[in-house]
Amino acid sequence: MNARETTVEHRRLEHQGRQRKYVLVTPQGAPGPHDLLIFFHGSLQSGNVIRRFTAGTFDALDGMQVAYPYGVEQHFNDARATLPVAARELGIDDVGFTRALIRELAPRRVFLAGFSNGGQMVLRLLFDAPRLADAAVVFASTLGAGSNHAPTNPDSAFLPTPVLLMHGTADPLAPYEGGTAGLDAQRTRGPVLGAMETAARLAELNGAHPEPVSEQIFGDTTRFRWEGPAPVELLRVAGMGHLIPSGNVLDARLGRNTNSFIAADLVAEFFRRVRTP
Repeated sequence: MNARETTVEHRRLEHQGRQRKYVLVTPQGAPGPHDLLIFFHGSLQSGNVIRRFTAGTFDALDGMQVAYPYGVEQHFNDARATLPVAARELGIDDVGFTRALIRELAPRRVFLAGFSNGGQMVLRLLFDAPRLADAAVVFASTLGAGSNHAPTNPDSAFLPTPVLLMHGTADPLAPYEGGTAGLDAQRTRGPVLGAMETAARLAELNGAHPEPVSEQIFGDTTRFRWEGPAPVELLRVAGMGHLIPSGNVLDARLGRNTNSFIAADLVAEFFRRVRTP
């Protein structure tokens, strides 16, 4: 992580007749244009909450400018067919909002990250805004299964993009092995693929090698890597719940965290490997 001083701004951007909010963290002393990381929060969170949830560990990651957008009524309109939230009911165009945010900030390169519903938003952008991003990170989210995979574009529109996925095997809300995702039986988000199936599907779309190379990088963490010009990586964290490893203590209902690593450090390492000059 980069420990440089930062400037934090709370900004608004009009889109679809709404004042959309985002938090912008800019490294001091580094002239622009910057690389930009857009970090999408999870369900019932906000831009401020995801910063606290990750203990600020993504702020100025590797000298990047970081934008934390707010979803409408605490959700983003993601890629799943089953999404019983206001962002879907109101027809919120979060793909267009993301494009507008990028136009406003005029970055050098764009990187995406998202947790839970925000991870689903990243998946939507990979399909519905092909190659908008130079690379992407998905925390605790997997592709919808069957008809629940419902981006606007067909899969044939997908363009190769390096992707890192990070998922705990004991996630109570987004099951690692696949199944039904959601907060509870009344607030289901429909059937989803498992993390390995999702990574393999993205590797196929990226034209990466069909068989991953695996290595134990920590006692509880295995990295699977599908090699290619646009690689896909999956970090499987044994026993971890619906969390992003950030060194903080969070609600026990989300499951157990890991102390083996800080997610932001591994994300920075991944971005450095796949960044083009």
